[in-house]
Amino acid sequence: MKKVAWQMGGFLLLLFLPFLVTDFFWKNNAFIIFSIFWFAVVGWFLFKWIKIPLVELLDYMENLHHGVPLRTRLTRRPDIYGQIARKIEKFERTYTSDLSTLHGRMEEIQAILASMSEGVIATEITGRISLINPAAAELFNLNAGEGVGEFPHNVFPQSELGDIFHQIYVKGNTLEQEIIWSGATDRVLSLRLAPIRDDVTEEIRGVVAVIGDVTQLRRLETMRRDFVANVSHELKTPLTSIKGFIETLLDGALEEKEVATKFLRIIFQETERLNNLIHDLLDISKIESGQIELKKENVKLEPLIDNIIVTVENRIREKNLELTKDIEAKLILGDKELLQEVLLNLVDNAIKYTQEGGKILVGSRRVKEGTMVFVKDTGFGIPEESLPRIFERFYRVDKGRSREMGGTGLGLSIVKHIIERHGGKVSVESELGKGSQFSFVIPNKNHREAENQHETQ
Repeated sequence: MKKVAWQMGGFLLLLFLPFLVTDFFWKNNAFIIFSIFWFAVVGWFLFKWIKIPLVELLDYMENLHHGVPLRTRLTRRPDIYGQIARKIEKFERTYTSDLSTLHGRMEEIQAILASMSEGVIATEITGRISLINPAAAELFNLNAGEGVGEFPHNVFPQSELGDIFHQIYVKGNTLEQEIIWSGATDRVLSLRLAPIRDDVTEEIRGVVAVIGDVTQLRRLETMRRDFVANVSHELKTPLTSIKGFIETLLDGALEEKEVATKFLRIIFQETERLNNLIHDLLDISKIESGQIELKKENVKLEPLIDNIIVTVENRIREKNLELTKDIEAKLILGDKELLQEVLLNLVDNAIKYTQEGGKILVGSRRVKEGTMVFVKDTGFGIPEESLPRIFERFYRVDKGRSREMGGTGLGLSIVKHIIERHGGKVSVESELGKGSQFSFVIPNKNHREAENQHETQ
C-alpha cells in the first residue's frame, strides 16, 4: 500500500509540475489547449498503468474458470495487485483441493451404492428421482439411467411405491414396510424410507429408500413354520397312539393275551414309524448341511435294481404287482449307497400308490445330460396342481391315504436332495388315474469309456 501511495503522489506531482514551475500558460490563451493535451496524455498513461495488471488479473481468473490455473507474474508484485493475485491463487489451491476431496467422496459413494445388494432410490426437492443404484435397477428391471428425473408414480405406475414416496415427503417420518411387487413373478420387497433433511433448516430436501428382496427369506420362514408344525404333528400322532394303548394295557388289557398281542403289535408299528421319521429327518439334515461326502464310482445299475427288487419282493407279491426292468444304460456315476436309497424310495412310493394288479417299470436311458433312471407305475397318479410341490418336505397329495400307508412325507425330499448333491435333476410326470413316472438324471463323465470297460469285463 505504501508503494502505491508513493506512486500516486509522484504521479500527481508530475501531473501538476508544469503548472507550478512556469506562469506562461496562465497568461496565454493557449492554456486551455495545453491543459486538454497534457491531461489527455497523462490520463492515457494512467489508464494503461492501471489497466495492464487488471487485464492480467482478469486473464488469470478466466484461466481458473476454465480449469487452467496458469501462474501469473502478478503474484510476485508487492503492491495491492500482487496481494489480490496471491489471495486468488490461495483460493484456487483450496478450491482445487476441496473439489478433489469431493470427487473422491462421490466416487466412494458411487462405489458403495454400486456394490450394495439392496436397491437404493432417492428423490430430490421437486419429488423427482435423482438416484437409482444398479441393484434397484435390476430389481425393477430398469435400464441404466432409466427413471432418473421422473416422478416415482410414473416409474412404478402399478405399485403403491409412488404413493409411499409422496407420504414420506409430506409427513417427514420414517417408514418400514413390506409390499408385494407384481412382475414376472410376485416378490416380497422390504422398504425402509426416510426423509432427506437440510442440515441447517431441517427442511425436507427429498426421500431415500433402501429396498431389499425378501421373497426367499419369507418363503424359508413359511417352510420353517410348516416344517415345525408337520414334525410336531408327525411325532404327536404315533406318540398319542402309543400312550393310549399302553394306558389300556396297564388298565387290565395286559391280562387278555390276544388283545395285548394286538396292542403291542400296533405299538411296535407306531414305534417303527417314529424310528423311520427320525431316521429320515437325520438323513435330510445331513444332506442339506453337506455332512455326507459322496463316494463317486461307476455303479452297475442292474445289480443295484435287483437288490432293491429282492428287498420289496414280499410287498409286490402281497399286492399282486408286476415289476419289470428296462435297463439300457448299464452304469451310472455316483455314490452307490445313496443311489440305492433314492431308488428304494421311488420303488417304495410306486408300490404304495399302485392298486393291486398294477404294473411298475424300473429303467434307465443314456441321455444328452448323462444317465437317466426312472420308475414308472400305473397307480393313482398326481393332480397337476400338486406336481410343483411334490418334492417338498411333508407335502402329501392325499394326507389321509399317505398316513394310513405309513409314509413320513420326507422320502421324495430326500431323493431330490441326494440327486442335487450329485449335480443332477429330479422330475415327475403324472396324470390323475393313469399313473406317474419319477425320473432323475445324473451327469456322467466319460460314460462311454465306462460303458466300454463294462462290456469288456
